[in-house]
Amino acid sequence: MAAREFLRDRIIVLMKERDKAITRADELQDTVQQATELVTKLETDKRDLENRLDLADSELDKLHEWKEQVLEEKNELEVEVEKLRRENDSLQNAIDTFEVAFEYKDQEMQELEKQIAEFNQEMDDLAS
Repeated sequence: MAAREFLRDRIIVLMKERDKAITRADELQDTVQQATELVTKLETDKRDLENRLDLADSELDKLHEWKEQVLEEKNELEVEVEKLRRENDSLQNAIDTFEVAFEYKDQEMQELEKQIAEFNQEMDDLAS
């Protein structure tokens, strides 16, 4: 009876861990989605700044100071885009790790369920 309770408690713990891992994976997936959307927006902003830069070149005599400011913004955006890409890659790696851990926990749970079924069968056999 103690073994059955132990296995039941172990399954409950594993299920809670699995639920936590799923929740964390969902949170990470949301973060990746937000980062992806931000990267897309920053790439659009970068293209817009490049278009503005072309216009500034045609009016270089009047707008030289403005052009330098846009170049600085462009460089900052490129750095930010690269940083977000690295973060996005890191988050994707974390999600992949959580998926592997989830699969491992799922296998453990299946093995415990199998052990419980075998234990219950043995108990039934002993009872008869």
